[in-house]
Amino acid sequence: AASTSTAAASTSTASASTAAPAGPSPLSSRLFTTTPDGRTVLRETPPPPTGGMAAVAAALAQVNLQAYAAAFDAEGYDDISFLRGLD
Repeated sequence: AASTSTAAASTSTASASTAAPAGPSPLSSRLFTTTPDGRTVLRETPPPPTGGMAAVAAALAQVNLQAYAAAFDAEGYDDISFLRGLD
């Protein structure tokens, strides 16, 4: 009887190790990432700006004019849709 329980225990151990393949953490998503050592951490990428001065500053940075963001803000140019409509 002892040899039967030992065989059953080794079979369940073998099937448990092959049942779940190693892969990314279930928490990996657009907000979280898994580091090479297995930790789940918050991604460092900020969400894209949706409007206001943040969108104007991001648009200026895309064309390497981020130094002018404060001047745009001081003059009241904080509407990205208005700025995109200018010729």
